[in-house]
Amino acid sequence: MEAANQTSENEGALFVHDFVDVACPIEVAQEWCQGDGRRLEPFAESAGRDADELLVRMGPSWVWGALSKEVRVSLGGCRERGAGIAVSIRWVAAQLPALFPVLDGDLEFAPIGPSRIRVILSASYVAPLGELGRRLDRALLHRVAESTVRSFLVQLAESLAPQPAEPA
Repeated sequence: MEAANQTSENEGALFVHDFVDVACPIEVAQEWCQGDGRRLEPFAESAGRDADELLVRMGPSWVWGALSKEVRVSLGGCRERGAGIAVSIRWVAAQLPALFPVLDGDLEFAPIGPSRIRVILSASYVAPLGELGRRLDRALLHRVAESTVRSFLVQLAESLAPQPAEPA
């Protein structure tokens, strides 16, 4: 997997953009995107209100247990984006949502060769708690958000990559 990470800030909204490259054809991503509600099962703690809203434990990989949080993740429908496909994604803290940002964005799958795709997450959020929240975000929490997005993308990439066959 290859990866890159970029962020910026604009009018109170904080942006996060990250990607990973995966050795799998775009058809695998299309099947995932058009899935029957099982798209997030590899990450799920339990089912939410409908098939595409699940409770998922999210957090930066470097402090997984200490800063992980259960979030409600929901996905929108699959849509074409150039040669690739995209799906909207939203995650909201399952408990005390007013204390945590809501992340809204797009999860995109773009072909970069006959058997490779780039999985891209572009999203934004507004830090909660007004000025105090913005200061905390600038000091530390934006890096936590970036790392959480990275962890999610790496897990998603691992679930899309072909699994080696078990020896007989």
